[in-house]
Amino acid sequence: MSKPRGISSGALKWRSWTFEGSKAAMSRKFTKKLSNSVSDFAQHTSAHGIPRASNSTGLRKTLWLMLFFACLGAFVVQAYQIIKRFSRNDIIVGVELKFENIHFPSVTVCNLNPYKNSLARMLGSVRDTLIAFDDAIEKSDQNKRTKRSLDSYDDDSPHTVIETTCTVHKDTFTASRYGNMECVCRYLSDMQLPFECSARSSWSLYSHCSTCSSSGLCSVHDDAVAAKELCHCTKDTCIKADHNIISVAWPLVATERLCKCRDDICVSDESGDSSCTCVGLYSSKADVCERTYDWSVTKCYECFAGGTCVHHPQGQVDCICNSLNMCFEVANINIRRQKRGTELQSVNNAIKYKRQIKKLYEKIYSSYEGLLAVYSMCQCEGSNCKALKSTNQGEVCLCFYNKKNSQIWPCYPPQMWSERRCNKCSPLGDCVYTDSTDGQLPCVCASVIRMCVRIEERTPEEEVITKDETSEVVEDSNSTSSLVLGNRIPKIWEFTTTTTEALPEEDVSDKEMAYGLKGIEDPVAIRATAVENLIFAVNELNQSEIGKIGYDKGEFITKCSFNGRQCSIEDDFSVYIDPSFGNCFTFNYNTSKMIRSERAGSNYGLRFQVFVNITDYLPTTEAAGVRITVHSPTEQPFPDTHGYSAPTGFVSSFAIRLKSINRLPMPYGQCVKDGKDEDYIFQDKEYSTEGCQRTCIQKYLVQKCGCGDPRFPAYQNHSNCPVAVSSLRDCLRAEMKNAARLDTCICQQPCNQEVYTVSYSCARWPSGQSAGTSQECGPLLTPQQCLHFHREQAALIEVYFEQLNYESLKESEAYGFPNLLSDFGGQLGLWMGVSVITIMEVCILMTEIVVGFFSSLCCCTTKRKSPPPQNHSVHLNGRAIPYIDQCPTKSYDVIRSFK
Repeated sequence: MSKPRGISSGALKWRSWTFEGSKAAMSRKFTKKLSNSVSDFAQHTSAHGIPRASNSTGLRKTLWLMLFFACLGAFVVQAYQIIKRFSRNDIIVGVELKFENIHFPSVTVCNLNPYKNSLARMLGSVRDTLIAFDDAIEKSDQNKRTKRSLDSYDDDSPHTVIETTCTVHKDTFTASRYGNMECVCRYLSDMQLPFECSARSSWSLYSHCSTCSSSGLCSVHDDAVAAKELCHCTKDTCIKADHNIISVAWPLVATERLCKCRDDICVSDESGDSSCTCVGLYSSKADVCERTYDWSVTKCYECFAGGTCVHHPQGQVDCICNSLNMCFEVANINIRRQKRGTELQSVNNAIKYKRQIKKLYEKIYSSYEGLLAVYSMCQCEGSNCKALKSTNQGEVCLCFYNKKNSQIWPCYPPQMWSERRCNKCSPLGDCVYTDSTDGQLPCVCASVIRMCVRIEERTPEEEVITKDETSEVVEDSNSTSSLVLGNRIPKIWEFTTTTTEALPEEDVSDKEMAYGLKGIEDPVAIRATAVENLIFAVNELNQSEIGKIGYDKGEFITKCSFNGRQCSIEDDFSVYIDPSFGNCFTFNYNTSKMIRSERAGSNYGLRFQVFVNITDYLPTTEAAGVRITVHSPTEQPFPDTHGYSAPTGFVSSFAIRLKSINRLPMPYGQCVKDGKDEDYIFQDKEYSTEGCQRTCIQKYLVQKCGCGDPRFPAYQNHSNCPVAVSSLRDCLRAEMKNAARLDTCICQQPCNQEVYTVSYSCARWPSGQSAGTSQECGPLLTPQQCLHFHREQAALIEVYFEQLNYESLKESEAYGFPNLLSDFGGQLGLWMGVSVITIMEVCILMTEIVVGFFSSLCCCTTKRKSPPPQNHSVHLNGRAIPYIDQCPTKSYDVIRSFK
C-alpha cells in the first residue's frame, strides 16, 4: 500500500493511534450513558420493587431483588395460562327468548301406505315383489301350522258340505269323479276330505235351524221365526250353510222383518211366522219382501232412478231379485262372506242370499292357494320340459302351477312323477317330501327335485283307469302320451285360457336370492325385507307411473284450514315423492311467499283432514295413519327419520316451537356456511347433516357396487340398483354395513339453522255428534256407521305454534383479545405493580438506548468515511502541526500528546 503524498510515516501512526483512542472513548461514553439511563429508570420507575432494590445496598438490596424475580416468575406462569386459554378459542352460547312475528314452517304429510294395492299389482316389478312377499308369509304360516290326522279329529273341526258324484257299493256312497249319482258329502275343512256321503235327495238343502256351534253343526228348528240360521240337513245331522251378503244401492233400504208368506208372496207383518228381508225406498213404507236367504244375485237389463230393475239373463247390470223376479239395483258387487264361528252384525241395506254349494273339484282347487299339479302341453328335451301356450302342439307333461302368478314351472315328463302318501301338506298345496311312503295324505311328487303337491284321494273304483278314459283324455289333448294319474290331476287348458311361459331356472333362482326372503320365517323380518324390495321395485318406474299408483292430493286431503280460514288443497300443497312413503304433500312450500300464524293455538295453525283408504292398503303396510314432518321451507324433508306418525280415528295435535341456532365457524367451531358441493344429492335444497350423510353413503355405494341405493336420490349420473339382480343386491347389503362406519364422511353442522321441536297429543275423533252431522257419509249410513267409517278411514291433523316467540341460541367467543389485554394488565399490576405509565417508562428507556447506540455508531462511521486531508499544516509557535483526522476529543488531550 503506497502512502499518501506529503504525509510522513509519523503522521500515519499518529492518525491510527488517535482513531483507536476515539473508538474506545465512544464506547466508554455510550456505556456511561446507558448506565445513567438504566440507573435513572430504576430509581424513578413507577413499578413496585425496582426503586427499592436500586436505592438499597448490601443484604437489603439482595432481598428486594429476590422478591422482584419471584414476582416476575409468578407473572410468567400466569401469562402462560392466559395465552393458553386465549388459543383454545372457547365459545359461549347465549340463550335469548325473542318475541317476533315468525314464519310458519313447512309441513309434509304422507300416507303410511305408499301405494294403492289394486294399482301396484298391475305393474310388473312391483307385482312380482308383492307375490314374493305373499308366498313368504304363507310359507311362514305353513311352518307354524300342523295338520290333524284322521284319527284325531273331533266335533270341533269345521264342517261344511260339498256336491260331487258318487259310486254306490252296498249302500255305501263314495265320492268319485267317475260316479253316476249326484250326492252331497260332509267335508272337514281341516283335512280337506269328503266323508259320510249320501244321495242328494236325502238332504234338505237350505233349511232353517238354530243353535249352531263354531264347528258348523246345528240343531233342527221347525219355527222359522226363531230359526235364524240356514242349514243343510239330513235325517240326523244339520250343517250350517255358507251365505253371502250384498248391499242395495241408494235410495233403497233393506231391513229384516217378520212377514207372512203365501204362494211365494210375502207381506210384512209383525205377527208373521217367517223371517224376511224387505227392500224399499228410503222414505217409503211400500216394501217388497222375500224370505231371508231366498234372494238371488243375477243380471238385469236396466235399472231406474228408484232402484228398480228389469230382469234379463243377458243383461249387463248386477241386481238382486226375489222368486217373482222383482229386482233391485245393488250398490256394488263386492260380496262379503260370513266367517264361520262369528256372528254377523246387523248391516243396514244388506241382503243375505244363498251361496252355491261347491263341487268337489272346485273345492279342492280353491283350497290350494299356492301350488297345484297340472297337466300341460310342453316341449321337452330329455327330462327338461317347457310349458307352451298352445294346446295344439307338443306333448303332455306334468307341471307345478302357481295359482297366484299363473306360472307353470317346473315341468317334467309324467313318468318322472310318482304318486305317494305324504305326512304333511299345507293349504298352499305343497307337501313335505320324505323317503317314507306311509303317510295319510295323497300327493304326487317329482323326485328329481324332491317336491310334492296334494291331490285328491283315490277311491277303490279309481284304482284302474280304463283305456277308454285315457284315450279320451289323450285325444282331447292332441298328444300320444298317456296321463299316468288320469283325471285326478287337472288339465291347465280346462280352467285357464292362457298359460304363462316358464321362467328360466337361473332367473327364478336369481330373483329369489335378490329378494332375500329365502330362509326367513319371522313375519316381522319378512315384512321389513319386503318393504325394502318394494322400494327397489318402484325405483324402476318413472315418476309418472309412481305418481299414478300413489294417492292424489284431492283424495288424500279432504279438508284444510289455516289461520281459521279455508285453504286451497290444490294450490297450497305441492307433491313430493318419497322413496319410502310414495306421494307426500308439502304445505307452505313456496320460499318466496312466506306465511305467518296470526296467533298461537290450534285454531290458528294448519288443520286438515285426511282419508287413508285402508281397504286398498298394501299387505306390507303394518299400521293405518299418516306420517308428519315439520321442517324449514328450504330444507329437504325426511319423513322416514324425522317424521311423526298419527293414527286414524284420532285428532293428532302437533304443537311446535322454533329454535334459531347461530354457530361460529373456524377457528371457534366446526360449522359450515354452505356445505353443498357438486356431490350433494339434494341440490335443490339447503345443506343439512342428514343430507350430507346420505350423500356420503350413496357415493360410497356407487364406488363399491357401481349403482346406488334406491332409498336415496341417484348420485350424479349413476343409476340405482335394480330389484332382481342378486349380485348387486348382495353388494349393497354388504357395503351398507361398512358405509355406516365410514371415517371419511365428515358432516358438519350448518352455521345458521332453524330447528322445530314438536310436542304431540291426541284425542278420540270424531265425536258422535260431529260424525252424525257429516255430509261425507250421505243418507246411506247411519250416524253410528258414519262414526265407525271416520274412525277407521280418516284422521284430523293439527300443526300450530305453541307460543309466538322463539328461542335464539347464538354462539360467541368466550375469551377474546380485550379479555387477554385485561388479564395481562391485571396480572402485571398484581405481581409487578405495572401500569400503563410503567409501560411508557419502559418504552422511553428502550428508545433512549436505541437512539444513543445508533447516534454513536453513525457519528464514528461518518468521520471514518470523510476524504483524507491534503498536506496542510498549522503553525503553532513557529512549529508545523499536521491535520489530525479523528473524532472530537478534548483539546488538552491533543496538546498533551505533543509535549
